[in-house]
Amino acid sequence: MRVRYLVGAGGALVSASLATVLLTGCGTAFGQDESDEPAVPPTPEEAAHEAAVPEHNVINEDVLIIVDDGAEVSEECGDREVVVTADDAVVVLDGDCGLVRATGRGSTVDVGSADKIVLVGVDNTVSFASGDPEVINHGRNTTVTEGGSADG
Repeated sequence: MRVRYLVGAGGALVSASLATVLLTGCGTAFGQDESDEPAVPPTPEEAAHEAAVPEHNVINEDVLIIVDDGAEVSEECGDREVVVTADDAVVVLDGDCGLVRATGRGSTVDVGSADKIVLVGVDNTVSFASGDPEVINHGRNTTVTEGGSADG
């Protein structure tokens, strides 16, 4: 395909001026100050994670989701899935848990027992009182040990 430009030097100046007039204020029309750097959209993984994380702890019959930084939670696990995204939380879960996932920073999680323990956070410690859970440790400076203060 062949493209021809039919605009001379004077027409290019008019086109550039027209484009400037049309685009002025577009940033503010979308809630962005003209001086702000354009926002970088989140990756699909970041967007999915942000949409999935609640604003406060969720404790119901299916899951325990601990998101409040510094939270101290003591519960009967009841075969629930456990997700600790909070920083510096202390979580004690007596009895049997399903999947236990620690993704926050500096948290201590003691469970009676678990089917599976997954660590992806930083400086987290997960302990289990009994059983032989499958352990996946992709965290940094994270440990899984037998023991802890939870009842099996």
